[in-house]
Amino acid sequence: MLHGHALMEAQPHYLCVSMDIYPILPTAVLILIVFYFLWRSKHSRATVLFRLPPGPPAWPIVGNLFQLGKKPHESLHALSLQYGPLITLRLGMRTTVVASSPAMAKEILKTHDHALAGRTVIETAKALSHHKTSMIWGEYGPHWRHLRRISAVELFSPTRLQALQPLRRDQVFHTIRLIFEERGKAVNIGNMAFYTSVNLLGNMVFSSNLFDPHKPASVGFKDTIRKIMKLGGTPNLADYFPFLGFLDPQGLRRQTAKYMKGIYDFFDLLIQERLAARSKNLQKKDSEKDFLDVLLDFRSEDFTLVGVRALIAELFIAGTETTTTTIEWVIAEFIRNPQKMQKVQRELDEMVGGNRRVEESDLDRLSYLHAAVKEIFRLHPTAPLLLPHKAESSCEIEGFVIPKDSQVMVNVWAMGRDPAIWKNPLEFIPERFLEGENGKMDYKGQNFELIPFGAGRRICVGLPLANRMVHLVVASLLHSFQWTLPNEMRCEEMDMSDEFGITLKKVIELNAIPMPRLPHHIY
Repeated sequence: MLHGHALMEAQPHYLCVSMDIYPILPTAVLILIVFYFLWRSKHSRATVLFRLPPGPPAWPIVGNLFQLGKKPHESLHALSLQYGPLITLRLGMRTTVVASSPAMAKEILKTHDHALAGRTVIETAKALSHHKTSMIWGEYGPHWRHLRRISAVELFSPTRLQALQPLRRDQVFHTIRLIFEERGKAVNIGNMAFYTSVNLLGNMVFSSNLFDPHKPASVGFKDTIRKIMKLGGTPNLADYFPFLGFLDPQGLRRQTAKYMKGIYDFFDLLIQERLAARSKNLQKKDSEKDFLDVLLDFRSEDFTLVGVRALIAELFIAGTETTTTTIEWVIAEFIRNPQKMQKVQRELDEMVGGNRRVEESDLDRLSYLHAAVKEIFRLHPTAPLLLPHKAESSCEIEGFVIPKDSQVMVNVWAMGRDPAIWKNPLEFIPERFLEGENGKMDYKGQNFELIPFGAGRRICVGLPLANRMVHLVVASLLHSFQWTLPNEMRCEEMDMSDEFGITLKKVIELNAIPMPRLPHHIY
């Protein structure tokens, strides 16, 4: 069970942090002005040398920051309609190039992948120096490639994932049983998906159930992860004016550090327990090893226990939040579109039947379910702007020059709403992925119209695991239960608005009432 004391102590004191900002504001503003004029002089010379992509006029000092608004993915989409699929913005002192079409995304993530494979590291990722041992935020180079190779070959390979299939099955069956026992009561789909995902990972990494949704410490872990993701998506002056990083004027890095320390302490304890067991020669056979065993086997001067902890922390933070968000959007769209839900449930009844639960071996035959998940990735991409790349060297795209050290972003949310690519782009239509060329399209980095996990060498390394988890959980929920809205709410009344952050979450959490569809002994 989750050791919650470290997480509970990690709660930040928001009022104290905000009050601490005021004494340093005058100094920060003065430094900002001085550095701005120094940078502006250099930037003006660079603009003469480089033909940057077009973009909106920028204000002094702040640049185009105020044009981003609370939903940058939507604001950048609007700007792309005015200035083109490749635009330049000045966000404070950071030159930013944004791609909003499949052709431009391909140029960035494939054609010029090597030059643009760097990572712009946000300030919150620097909390407790996490970025120095991070794969997600790590600098492109030998150490990053080493982490990537361990993850791709040893953690997320088809052989490894297949060996851990019984763990995933048992955890999903456990979740279905818990929902059945609460039948008639509204279920928070996001919370349910989170605990399923986090316990799936807990079994795969540590070979045990770590979390119980009824325990305060487990609730604290969930809240901690969500707050880290929210802090990471909060506009931060230090990201736009890097010289302010040491001041941390909004306190975002300090708040993140408090949360990260709780997660670090928790995983450190589990790692030390495993090391103690291994020291007593309680070794496992290769076929019995979990992710932690594999990572400990790969320890070296370049991959220490600090690196092991960082990789596990990222797996839980990024993996649970993105999977949870996707599952919630899928169930929400099916409830909002009852005819679509009937269609996917007919497919489940035909392919799985009504006398057993869904197995992973069934998934390949569920074509409509796969189409629906693709449609969610198009309509509600988990990371609407992916994660920011950085130009390691200058490169030319369509006659425009992307200067070295520029921040480069891909607006996959905008591409999913382009009427030139998708008919009726605002509607949930899984059928579009069952016919014509779209029927052959996947989201694994080759079809740039649909790249929710990115593409190229920075594509999400956890894609194979996320793919299995999302489909298995969604199929099990829809096969096992009929879902309706509480309080006699009509599906047309559902609020489907989203909230921007590192992940694109549903503003109003989805609560739904499950009614069993299968004979009771199946549960």
